[in-house]
Amino acid sequence: MRVLLGLLLGLCFSSFAQTGQLSGMKFADQWEKSVEISGETKIVLFSYDMDGSDIIKAALDEIKVKDLSAKQWVYIADVSGMPALVAKLFAMPKMKKYPYAIALDKKGEQTKGWQRQAGQAAVLILQNGQVQSVQYFADSKALSQFLNSQ
Repeated sequence: MRVLLGLLLGLCFSSFAQTGQLSGMKFADQWEKSVEISGETKIVLFSYDMDGSDIIKAALDEIKVKDLSAKQWVYIADVSGMPALVAKLFAMPKMKKYPYAIALDKKGEQTKGWQRQAGQAAVLILQNGQVQSVQYFADSKALSQFLNSQ
């Protein structure tokens, strides 16, 4: 039993460790501007499927955040699973209408080792660019309440 528990904990922490230090990571947003996770970044909102994206968008709309950087937040979306034609014709024009930047991982390489739970949005809590914890949200109300408390 101890061995099994040790293996499970090891897997959880090795997955978490892959996320680890994020400061210095750079992405291009939906307007092709550079977005960087700095040592000052406190929260990374991370979506990797349509459900997670919808949860984050609804939460940000609810709390009326227009400038994520003012709160020291960064929103990153892994859009690597989206067909290129869909991204070009539909997703990118839609994202360009949002008032906030969405850092895009178009190839899925930069966020490859990050933890994911299908159908949920991930929130990475950072301190000095280092991941302290990861929380998952299955609905926008819970996420907006959490973000309001930050």
